[in-house]
Amino acid sequence: MAYCTYFDTGYLSRGLTMIESLREHGDNSLVFILALDSGVRDFFADYGDKNIRIISLQDLEEYEPKLSAVRPHRSRMEFYFTCTPLLVRFVMDQMKTRNSTIIYLDADLYFFDQPQLAIASLGDGSVGIIEHRYPKKLERRLAKYGRFNVGWVAFVDDKNGRQVLDWYGKSTLEWCGDKPLDGKYADQGYLDSFPLFAGVTVLREGAFNLAPWNTESHDVRFSPPGPATVDGRSLNFFHFHGLRSFGDQFVTGQILYGAKLTEALKQGVYVPYIRHLSKNDVVVAGEFGAQVDISKRGHGLSGVLGGLRRKALSLLSSLTKNSIRLPRNP
Repeated sequence: MAYCTYFDTGYLSRGLTMIESLREHGDNSLVFILALDSGVRDFFADYGDKNIRIISLQDLEEYEPKLSAVRPHRSRMEFYFTCTPLLVRFVMDQMKTRNSTIIYLDADLYFFDQPQLAIASLGDGSVGIIEHRYPKKLERRLAKYGRFNVGWVAFVDDKNGRQVLDWYGKSTLEWCGDKPLDGKYADQGYLDSFPLFAGVTVLREGAFNLAPWNTESHDVRFSPPGPATVDGRSLNFFHFHGLRSFGDQFVTGQILYGAKLTEALKQGVYVPYIRHLSKNDVVVAGEFGAQVDISKRGHGLSGVLGGLRRKALSLLSSLTKNSIRLPRNP
């Protein structure tokens, strides 16, 4: 079994925190990181985890020559999204082990329990995907982003797994736009077609990929010392989409989906993650000599408007108590 992920220096502290959460829960599997810039490559050269493998964009482009051909015609984010299935296939070929399982992870995931629990839920399936599980009030508005979330996706190196993965890679090379179009969206919308293939398992546990867009679909509770529970089961991993620093606090992504930052979510989920992330923010800043910012999404006018929207949402989150300020001595 192996994991794969990708991030640039702006997301380095998050990727590092995600990997450390795997290790803290006993998972020492290989982790392949597609380094989206030289900072990520240089950082892990001296990190000391013998089970981390660094892949360069050049490595991936040499593996799949069609990737170089589409790169000039796509935005930075669209190009990254195009890479997702190609990275999984690259790692699968590197493993050279029939029936091995390769799991793609977004860098902003964080494990609160054993990662193997999600893998066990795959059962005899060849591909594992997880629904967004939007609450009813959001289903119509967010349907254009797909039924499934791409944050955690598993592929087994067998006939069925390869068939889905090959189709997925061919699809993102053909089209991978950052705006929903005709039922497609980036690397994520294609997951809606996965159940048409044989061997695809949908993981339905609320404890897997809890996220700001689905917290209101579940009963989340926390009693110190924890752990947080989801529908009575221990939270396995959370997707910290939309979390960002804003002055001396962190604003959550809850407000994006009209979801409350409950005390259980705050104390049992966000605070432990932010404490861990904050320590790695310091490590990364010390390594590069300055605070490293998350790369802005979009360019030109759309990039400017996106930046203004993020600032407005951050301010609103702060004013509506959807933000977290850690104690001085946590």
